[in-house]
Amino acid sequence: MRNIVLGIIIFCVSACSVSHGNFTVLSNRLVDIKNFHIDTEKKMNNVTGKDVSHIIVFVPTKANPNLNDALNDVFRNTDADVMTDVEITSWHWYIPYIYGQSAWQVKGDALKTRKN
Repeated sequence: MRNIVLGIIIFCVSACSVSHGNFTVLSNRLVDIKNFHIDTEKKMNNVTGKDVSHIIVFVPTKANPNLNDALNDVFRNTDADVMTDVEITSWHWYIPYIYGQSAWQVKGDALKTRKN
């Protein structure tokens, strides 16, 4: 009986994390290649951007989290327009009828190439 209850609990608490790869340069904005120089003064190391949808009971707070909004989160917080050495992951976990999350995350270095 104990194993059956444990099996049901493990089945109900599901989670999944997927690494979508590592990228040298990533951006969703127009970038002038002539101004693209990796300058350590303008580079912000180890920044993270997320787009998260919370699932309360069984209702999501946002339709679908996506990579574009995770990139915009980084660019909005750092005033950058390009990311370098980027790692992209997504995850989803859910405890039925209680709470869960679905999200995209980007980690890497942010760089501003545009002039004010």
